[in-house]
Amino acid sequence: MSYKALYRTYRPQTFEDVAGQSHVTITLQNAIKENRIAHAYLFAGPRGTGKTTIAKIFAKAINCTGENPPCNECSNCKEITVGDHPDVIEIDAASNNGVNEVRELIDKVKYAPINAKYKVYIIDEVHMMTPEAFNALLKTLEEPPAHIVFILATTEPHKILPTIISRCQRFDFQRVDENDIITRLKYVLEEEKVDYEEETLSIISKLADGGMRDALSILEQCLAYDRHLTVENINKVYGLLSNDEKIRLIKLLLTKDMKGVLKTLDHMLSTSIDLKKLTQDLIDVLKDIVIYKNTEDLSLLFVLRKSDIQQIIPYILVEEAFEMIDIFMDASSHYGQSVDSSTYFELALLKICNQIKEENKKEVVVETVKPQVQEKIVEPEVIKEEPVLAPQPPVIEEVKEKKIVVEEVKQPVEPIKEEPVEEKEQEEIIQEPIEEVHEEPVQQHIATNIEVDFNDILNILVQAKRPVLNDIQDKWPVIKRYCYNLNTAKYANMLFEAKPVAAGEKAFILTLKYQPEVNNINLTENYYPLKNFLKEVLGSEYDFIAVLESKWPEMRNQFIQLNREKKLPKPQPIHLHHIAEYKEPVVELTDAQQYAVDMFGDIVEFEE
Repeated sequence: MSYKALYRTYRPQTFEDVAGQSHVTITLQNAIKENRIAHAYLFAGPRGTGKTTIAKIFAKAINCTGENPPCNECSNCKEITVGDHPDVIEIDAASNNGVNEVRELIDKVKYAPINAKYKVYIIDEVHMMTPEAFNALLKTLEEPPAHIVFILATTEPHKILPTIISRCQRFDFQRVDENDIITRLKYVLEEEKVDYEEETLSIISKLADGGMRDALSILEQCLAYDRHLTVENINKVYGLLSNDEKIRLIKLLLTKDMKGVLKTLDHMLSTSIDLKKLTQDLIDVLKDIVIYKNTEDLSLLFVLRKSDIQQIIPYILVEEAFEMIDIFMDASSHYGQSVDSSTYFELALLKICNQIKEENKKEVVVETVKPQVQEKIVEPEVIKEEPVLAPQPPVIEEVKEKKIVVEEVKQPVEPIKEEPVEEKEQEEIIQEPIEEVHEEPVQQHIATNIEVDFNDILNILVQAKRPVLNDIQDKWPVIKRYCYNLNTAKYANMLFEAKPVAAGEKAFILTLKYQPEVNNINLTENYYPLKNFLKEVLGSEYDFIAVLESKWPEMRNQFIQLNREKKLPKPQPIHLHHIAEYKEPVVELTDAQQYAVDMFGDIVEFEE
């Protein structure tokens, strides 16, 4: 017996077996029960969604002689299933689209069915018929004999004459839902006794793009490659990248590693990656990133899982994701106009790398330009003061002007000599608070110098793990990007120059060059907002201690010495003794403000 394709072997034989299209199957079943069979039906929808399949099931149901039609046991059902029934005629309109073929069909319509109750004509791809053929069929389609049922199937209903559509009951088929496809694929794989990975079903359903026939064809091709269905095999057969590889490519683009990006592209082209599909996949990944960044809800994501999110979220901003989406969408719009899509894809990658570089340059320029603008603003003020000192004499000879200027300058000399005494006294008075101003910061600085308990550092070090530190160090450069976001600039500027030097699963140690920077991070009021900020950047919640970079080698050597002497303390829950329990300041309200709160609740906002 010759081999039969999977989509033919597992073609549904009852309405209940059809995946999706319940709005069609239920309507047809009710029409059969009530014996309200129309003379013409139009099935319209995307390819592989079950139009021809349901047409055959309907033909069996209206001619079934058993119970619960279609029973698939009576002679009519069996013959229609095999395709040998004389009263069910399938016509391919793509090859039989002329007037002569339609006239031949019309001549046969008047004859009564041989074995069945209804003679059913299933005309596939009916939109391929010529206007002349449609016009020849028009009258017969409007008033056929009582024993005739026409079922017209098409993927392009807009090409059919409105006069034809108006004479039919129209059913619009929808793309099959991914869950329905997965359910059907599981059934087929179990019947075929094939081992498979769960994730493969989701990949095939996405590749099928809502077509059940396409899903079974993809499955058949993958099984021909290897009877064990794996994600790796599907990627090889269809030139796809895994989520890990897509995320790796996006990370390369974010780091502006153009050399690495071009090497990755060369590898893709050598393995025959489908760049059109990859472009759409990258857009889907970036779209999921935007959704998660704004909602933090995994259930709303389309292609990424929790493990994927943890890999990419700390490295990318929403603005960067949108910029990449725009560039990839622009590239995909040109694919249909070009024979080689790799050129547009490569240009898209180069554009993303260069765009990020240009943005960073612009941001740096903004910082350096500001002081120049301030200096320029001061200069005009000095220039404007000069003409005020000298009066504006009438226009006379140059020599006379000079004399006048000299005389006028000499006149105010006397009051100027009287003022220095007062100015000296004022300088002496001003000097006293200046000295005090210099002393106060020194005293405040000493007061705010936060002493860190070395036992807390030891507790972190005894729990330290190198992979955790590597992960934090990989994500740390992303903090610099948050410096340009008004909401996060304060905390990003405090942290981006710090260096993680040791880390465990619950806490890590940072080093900075200067003591004021260390104090800012270890200050209780700053500590908790910084902790929330780092949770967003690193993807996990950590405690942390900042120490001076110059003191860190001594602390590290002390830890090593204690380790050699086997005097290290046992790991304890992280508790930082220099961090107090943070309480938000209580704002005292005036009587008027309290009255407003009592009247309107917490929605009232008061100006500071």
